Amino acid sequence: MTTLFCEFQELSVFQLYDLLKLRQDVFMIEQNCLYSDLDNSDQNAQHLLMYDRESLAAYLRFFAPGIKFREASLGRIVVAPKYRGKTIGKDLIKAGIKLTLELYRGVDIRIEAQSALKEYYNSLGFIEEGEIYIADEIEHLQMVYKNIT
Repeated sequence: MTTLFCEFQELSVFQLYDLLKLRQDVFMIEQNCLYSDLDNSDQNAQHLLMYDRESLAAYLRFFAPGIKFREASLGRIVVAPKYRGKTIGKDLIKAGIKLTLELYRGVDIRIEAQSALKEYYNSLGFIEEGEIYIADEIEHLQMVYKNIT
């Protein structure tokens, strides 16, 4: 597995295609959720891609504090179907947390998690904040990883 960390302008057209296709395949087609994935936020994000040879296995984007939330944030966390049930998802999120804490020392990390994945994110150190709400016809909740260093 190869992990790449890129600013938006550093993504190749092939990497950009791979990540947009994976997000579309999972969030829009598999989850049957029609929304505008191209939200003008990718340009302000940093991108973490995990490749298995030529195949994009997992992806997330993350933001500096103050861009999406007061805290730093992770989003568009996605694992390709054939790579689920392994450790790739947790490895991706742990890498995202590590990079975020290295770049933005002393900050917490916020995510907007699908509520069905609450326990999964709890196992990675995120705690829920607030009530469940509907976003793009799916139940979500705010979760925060508290930086205790």
